[in-house]
Amino acid sequence: MAVLLRSLVAMFLLVNPVLLWAASLDGTWKYERAADYYGRAGLDRLNHFDTVTIKGGEIKFTQGCTVQFEPEDYFFSEVFQPFAKGNVTEKQVDSFLSKKFGLTLSKTKIVYSLAGATNCSERVMEFFQIDDRIIVPIGATFYSYVKTAHEDSAAFASPTTLPLVAGYKISRLPTDFDRYLSACRLKILDARGHPRTTEKCAPDFFPYVADPKRNDTLMNIIGNHDYAANGQRYTEGFSPPFKQKVPATFLVFPPKGRVALIRVDDFDIVKNEERDVMSGVYLSIVNGKVVDQIYGCHFDMNYVCMLEGTPIAKLLDSGKIERLAPQ
Repeated sequence: MAVLLRSLVAMFLLVNPVLLWAASLDGTWKYERAADYYGRAGLDRLNHFDTVTIKGGEIKFTQGCTVQFEPEDYFFSEVFQPFAKGNVTEKQVDSFLSKKFGLTLSKTKIVYSLAGATNCSERVMEFFQIDDRIIVPIGATFYSYVKTAHEDSAAFASPTTLPLVAGYKISRLPTDFDRYLSACRLKILDARGHPRTTEKCAPDFFPYVADPKRNDTLMNIIGNHDYAANGQRYTEGFSPPFKQKVPATFLVFPPKGRVALIRVDDFDIVKNEERDVMSGVYLSIVNGKVVDQIYGCHFDMNYVCMLEGTPIAKLLDSGKIERLAPQ
């Protein structure tokens, strides 16, 4: 009976191959980053959609732009004809993808091809699913997307179970600092130019300002930390914030196990060049203590700190931030 049941299941999947991949693809995928094989600048903001939604063999790029797709056998020479014609090998492309995204196509058997050409999807013709990412190749540029845990934006603001940050609303990864600075900073500042806790930047950002009167463990760690550690620049007049009586604005990101990941910024308006403004810094905190910190890069959803598309460091389960050697 068991053998017969297994046979029937196998036959059912063979005649319904879409079931083999639909479940893992269905959902909303958020744009993560881009990298160009030839190193051309400025392409990370072109030819990509902020999110794509997949359901039942259809991919939705924008309202009114939904395209059917189907799985096909993957052959490097067919999908990457310009590379093949330019004598760029599959091994070279895999080396590039490993450096920029931490993945390769070496074990990939399936590529998902859009059914027919359409203007609304711009130049997207195929995409790959590799583990928890979608990779969209457009010419020599690759765009990565990560699956959102919840489609409801309010879910990103839900409190985490890590005690240190319980009760805090969680800002999204990957960090888009340019957008945080341009779209959110002015909403943080009050009429006097001082930052304050606000939800006006939701659902992507939930900035807080450390308050010494709150008797809050996380705020006390942030407010009493010596930011001059590990070579942090322009800390004079800011560090430690509670001692200097300056506001420390911070974001709380999804914890990595027992590790809290926090970004701290010096957003207070400085008049008459009274002091330098400290660069933004990420702190990793374990068991109520700052384990490590880093600046000059921004974390993606895999807790890898990126600088202009290149991995610089990664957050370990211990809380240490491992610096990566240039590749």
